[in-house]
Amino acid sequence: MTEVDAEGIRFRRSRRRVLARVACAGLVVLPAFALLSVAFGNPWYSPLPHGPILLLAAVRFPAQLGRQAGLPLRLTRDFLELTVPGGATVQVDWPDLTRVEVLGRISPTLVVDIADRDRTRPVLDRWEWGRVGLWNRARRRSPQEIHVSVVATTPNVHRLRTELARRVARVADEPSPDPTT
Repeated sequence: MTEVDAEGIRFRRSRRRVLARVACAGLVVLPAFALLSVAFGNPWYSPLPHGPILLLAAVRFPAQLGRQAGLPLRLTRDFLELTVPGGATVQVDWPDLTRVEVLGRISPTLVVDIADRDRTRPVLDRWEWGRVGLWNRARRRSPQEIHVSVVATTPNVHRLRTELARRVARVADEPSPDPTT
């Protein structure tokens, strides 16, 4: 179920969607391994030598998703909230974001680029951002950029894209405060 409250919308990883993704991947990969077995002279139903590889991949994918930080994330009227390992949260106000978008279709990733680290709650130093998101997936990244995998989230990624676009457009339409005051 979608968690919509007065505070905003909460996006979290769905165990059912993770398992459905693993099952769909298995339906694609199993016939390929069966063809490889036949090509190498083994019976198509023989689990060796590819069975252990498939089993390892099926166990690794959900475990890897469970270790990734960033989820659950919450979108409110005033800020975006990400979860760091250990359960603590980091809040970033919408005007302090230079870029927030979801990239990719098969493996969607939320990209959050923060204008000023010192305006987040709590303030994290440059190296603490490595605990949030997917540092190993970036080639070139600024210290304020966070990548969060949103594979198998509930509500779905389309809803996340829609809500992000709506909130970013609202911030863009609001007049900026006068810097002289």
